[in-house]
Amino acid sequence: MDALTASPVFQAYVATTVVLGFNLLVLANNTALSRAAAGEAVNPEDTALNKDAKVVYEDGNAKTERYRRAHRNALENLPLFLITALVLCFTTVPLTIAGALFGIFVAARIAHSFAYIFEKQPWRTASFAIGGLDQAALLLVLAYYTFMG
Repeated sequence: MDALTASPVFQAYVATTVVLGFNLLVLANNTALSRAAAGEAVNPEDTALNKDAKVVYEDGNAKTERYRRAHRNALENLPLFLITALVLCFTTVPLTIAGALFGIFVAARIAHSFAYIFEKQPWRTASFAIGGLDQAALLLVLAYYTFMG
């Protein structure tokens, strides 16, 4: 095992990535399953698999659209976190700090997905805000351990 993969901070990052990746897979698959259950297809060629499906580009049934929006939101929030967290793995940040930041982000994003799907306010907004604040803290910690630590 090389030094990076032996690093507890990197291992926490990998665990975080796995959980967030499964969140995306669940949202994407539920979008497809919801669309199929409603007899909708996204592309004309998709009707070859379901002859009774109607082609719906953006305005599908409400359940499918909710899954799509939750999935898009998760996708939009993932790149900055993954890049920032990965770069943080190359600093001397303690596991307690990195683990806390990674864990809070994961919990906030999973909570946001559930709150989005099940239409729970103010939980959706609160979990989104917590994830955003955590990302801001992650950026500040990265700057600190890069330039000061």
